Amino acid sequence: MFRLTKILLFIGLLATIAVACSPATPAATSPTAKATDKPSATGATQAPTSAPAKSGDVKLTMWFMGADSPGQKQFSKEAADKFKEATGVTVVPETVSWADASRKIATAMAAGEGPDVTMIGSGEVPADYQSLLDLTDEFGKTLPPTSAFVAGSVDAQSYANRVYAVPYQGQFRSQAYRKDLWSEAGLPNGPTTWAELRDGALKIKKAHPELDSTLGMRGQGVEQYAASMLWQNCGDVISEDGKKATLNDPKNVAAIKFFADMVAKDGTFGLKNSEWAIADVGARYWAGNLSWTWFANTWVQYASKPEQITALQPKTGYLPALIGNNGCQTMFAPIANGMGIFKWTKQPAAAKAWVAFLLQPDMQALYYKLLGQLPVLTSVYDHPDVKAGGAGTWLPFAKFNKPYTLHPAMSQVALLIGQIIPPIYAAGIDKSYNDTTVQKILDDLNVKAQAIVDKNPPPPGYSNPWPKPVK
Repeated sequence: MFRLTKILLFIGLLATIAVACSPATPAATSPTAKATDKPSATGATQAPTSAPAKSGDVKLTMWFMGADSPGQKQFSKEAADKFKEATGVTVVPETVSWADASRKIATAMAAGEGPDVTMIGSGEVPADYQSLLDLTDEFGKTLPPTSAFVAGSVDAQSYANRVYAVPYQGQFRSQAYRKDLWSEAGLPNGPTTWAELRDGALKIKKAHPELDSTLGMRGQGVEQYAASMLWQNCGDVISEDGKKATLNDPKNVAAIKFFADMVAKDGTFGLKNSEWAIADVGARYWAGNLSWTWFANTWVQYASKPEQITALQPKTGYLPALIGNNGCQTMFAPIANGMGIFKWTKQPAAAKAWVAFLLQPDMQALYYKLLGQLPVLTSVYDHPDVKAGGAGTWLPFAKFNKPYTLHPAMSQVALLIGQIIPPIYAAGIDKSYNDTTVQKILDDLNVKAQAIVDKNPPPPGYSNPWPKPVK
């Protein structure tokens, strides 16, 4: 493991990606750009920092989500110091792991007290919005206009045509593959469809038994990639009207069975994948022991030695999400986790100014430099420090990504999605897998999902169209 600031030197080596297809349309419950796309007085995307001027009595508390890494500590301190210098407001930051994020936010909401500002996961807003300030009318005023943000990022922080969190932490995902191994399999440009992935993987497995696994499955966060496979087959976990759980929809059963067959029948997703965390998968890829895996812009950090990236980078290709058997092409990604302000704050003006301050180009660039998270404002991709890190390489993937369905039951249903893949590996290990295994897993989980949906119904007029095939 090594510092991400060093890794950014390697990210800049990524090849330009040719994007040929269009993704599915985002959820219709999100606000349109026209609703909040008001020009700022200056026309610039840099956010103002109006707050109680030089007030030493004003203090804010803030939850950053993620690892309490040296980079996060440095960013938290520099940001707080610069904000106090500019406004006189003291910010006390705390880092909370993503594993604890939902629980801590839920506990704070139940108690009606907690930090003034919190980072929040994309798709969490429908479950938390009643405790958050409505920020819709701030765009184009204290915040940049919605048109200044990366595509899909404002949608990810919205519910029922209102915006409750400000996009902040960008992340895009897709697939990485070994050019040399896939060329041997007859696919020099890598797999673009499920059929190509399965056929090519079988050829590579036969030719290269020395690989730890032909294909690599991310361990932590595996439920997010399971959801991606449902979307790539034009399915989803909740019906378009939001009233019915659909984990066992035929499209979803077919999607998970496609994956399960590669585990239990083909063996191209080796059973060892079940034991690997994300760092294990990344390290194995850069060590040359995998031919393919999913990846994110922060994923390059998961390698044991910097020289492995240098050696393998010329042999590595990057592509958007796979196209499923029904023709859809969508990958899960947070796109942009957000910053929300709790209603109980006694300093709303200072809290808004703090969030706006974090969106300023220099702060977005510093966050990228220290933590590898992409900027959420498109103009910041022209910042010298961001260009030097090669961030523009990842921008084309944004339109192939979407967060979870924006539904009040989604945060709980997502936990059930995480229960899909482990029993498939277990059935492969004990050799109990058969053609009904996936159907039973999804039928059982759907009963639980429906109970959650019944307790968390959508608002009147809710609509969330499922993914549509690409052209």
